[in-house]
Amino acid sequence: MSFSLGEIQARIRELLANGLTGNSQDFHAWIRMDTLRKFREEPSFAPDWVSQVLDELVVSGEAAKSKLDPREYTLSAESPLRKKTSKNEEYLLLGRTEFQPMQYVRSRMESFLRGNGINEDMIVDLTIGSIEAVENAVKYGDGGNVEVAYTIEKSGIFKIRLVNNLRELNIEEDIERGKFSSTATLMRGMMVMQKLFDKMDLEILEDKRQALFMAEKILPK
Repeated sequence: MSFSLGEIQARIRELLANGLTGNSQDFHAWIRMDTLRKFREEPSFAPDWVSQVLDELVVSGEAAKSKLDPREYTLSAESPLRKKTSKNEEYLLLGRTEFQPMQYVRSRMESFLRGNGINEDMIVDLTIGSIEAVENAVKYGDGGNVEVAYTIEKSGIFKIRLVNNLRELNIEEDIERGKFSSTATLMRGMMVMQKLFDKMDLEILEDKRQALFMAEKILPK
């Protein structure tokens, strides 16, 4: 599937409008991920187009360089691409590290939480806990779709839900390949999440070969 420069511009604008922040390699990975997920085909386009488009969007005022890392691009404060704040988000991504799924969820969630007026300390806690869950979905998933959904309810509770397909798990083989330094690391993420969320549940849906993760956090008033 061959993309024109105009199509790359449209896809980058959509990513920025959804709150994505990252470097040019991240945006390149996300364009590939979205295309593969939707069309099951690898996109073809000039490798320098992504950085070219991002720089052009900075000049036009639609995007800006991140204050924390000038190599990263984000939506500018006055960008016409900015969407109306929502109380919930739901999307699919591919659970493979080459597509930077953790950075995808982290930056998109941070934008969502800031848009809803959540304080920075709580944003850090919620994103750390959520990214641990995403990382587990990538480690133990089959590389296919990961369903991500989170919401802020009227009661002031943040809820997140992840669903991913499970691959055949061979812990000892993964340890030998260096994926885990020891079996203790398998529990570390769960312990972190238990500390950061008020409620948490991980359910294995045997009939569907899926993992369902749900968690809640009461937000400060």
